[in-house]
Order: sequence, then structure tokens, then C-alpha cells
Amino acid sequence: MKDALWIDELIEDKRICSYYQPIVSVDHERVHIVGHEILSRGLEEDGSIIPLFKMFEAAQIRNKTFALDRACRLEAVKNASIIDRQLIFINFIPTAIYNPEHCLASTFALIQELNIKPEQIVFEFIETEDVQDIEHLKNILNYYRSHGFKYALDDVGVGYNTLKRLLEVEPDVVKLAFEFTNGVSKNEKQKKVAQEMLAITHKMGAKALAEGVETEDDLKCLIEMGYDLFQGYYFAKPHPTPVKEIHSIYV
Repeated sequence: MKDALWIDELIEDKRICSYYQPIVSVDHERVHIVGHEILSRGLEEDGSIIPLFKMFEAAQIRNKTFALDRACRLEAVKNASIIDRQLIFINFIPTAIYNPEHCLASTFALIQELNIKPEQIVFEFIETEDVQDIEHLKNILNYYRSHGFKYALDDVGVGYNTLKRLLEVEPDVVKLAFEFTNGVSKNEKQKKVAQEMLAITHKMGAKALAEGVETEDDLKCLIEMGYDLFQGYYFAKPHPTPVKEIHSIYV
């Protein structure tokens, strides 16, 4: 327990910063930035970066998962105010929220204070979270949607997720996991998962987003399949300020 005490101070001192990674659409080889995912990082006292997974490992030990999730969410909202008219993807952990009306009140209040339009916000939950109570999850997501926000299901294809869950929670955006995006152009099993996820996503009327795109071959393969949105190092790495424009994607 003592080894993780540093997370208490980090949360109290609000030593959290935001990085931005663009989410794009591709039309006739032209890239359009449609939004940004805001990624949280911790800060050591000397200003060096602490990876997100390390923060949440310590938070779990200290029983501070909700406090850290809330701190990251509020910092992301605060830093989202510089994004004009584009979509803003913000992560949250559904198992950390026990009552949406109470737990999310400060998040919604800050969004209103900063005059961010609800339709810009896409709350993104990690599908690798083992959500035992699917009705509780639906309650949280319905609460988001009733306030005009969208939500996305992240990391589809790994962890606890099944394709059936897509139908249960009816997200606005479904993100295919890196494990199935990276190398998809050369792997038939990955391609099959990507195609199945795409078919179900479009049947629901949702957008299919391929994250972790790193090569031109994989991008072309996913475009030919019919994916709507893309994210990954091929376009841009996470950056302390939002990328304004991506000039060319093909070499």
C-alpha cells in the first residue's frame, strides 16, 4: 500500500496533463480531422510523464480508481475547450461510476461552464473492463445520451467483449482494437473479425473506427472494407497540442 501512496498526492495536486490524438476520415485519399481523443498522463514532480496504466495500477491498490478516473475526466474536459466544433473523445471507467447522476455532476457542470456543446463529446468506455452488471452500464450510457452526449465502445475484439455486447449497449462509435487493426491487410483471421465487427456496427447505425493504424497497407484494407473513421501513428502520435491538419497520407 505504501508503495502506491504517490497516487494520492498526484490526484490531490492535480498533476495530470492531456495529450491529443486526431481521429480522421479519409475521402479520395484526402484526410479530414473529425475529432481528437484526449489521453491523460500523470506528471512527476519534476515534470516527467507517468503512463496512464501505471497511475491506474496504483489507484487500484489505494482504492482510488473513481477519484483518478474523475480527475482525468475533468482535466480532459478542461483541455477540450480548445477544440473547436470537432468531436472530443473522453475516456471513462464504467465500473468506477456507482451513480451517474451523482458521479458525473461535476463533469457535466464543467462542460456547461466551458460552453462545450454536448454533441461534440463522445464518452469512450473501455470494453476490456469486466462489467458484470450490464443494466448498470446501460443506465450510465443512457444518462449520457439523455444529456445530448455520444458514447463509444473501445478496444472491441479483446478482453471481455463479445459481438453480442455491441447490440446490448448500442454505442454511437465502435473502435476496433489495435490487435485486429495492426497487420489486418496480411492476416485473414484479423480481417474476418474486422469485417464482422463492421457489419454489426453498421447494422446498428453506428460509426466504425479503426484505431492503431500504422501502415498504408492496413489503412487501404480498412478503407476498402468500409470503415468510417481512423486513428493511429500513421496519421499522428499523441501530442500536447491538437494537430490542425494532416497534409498527405500516401507516400
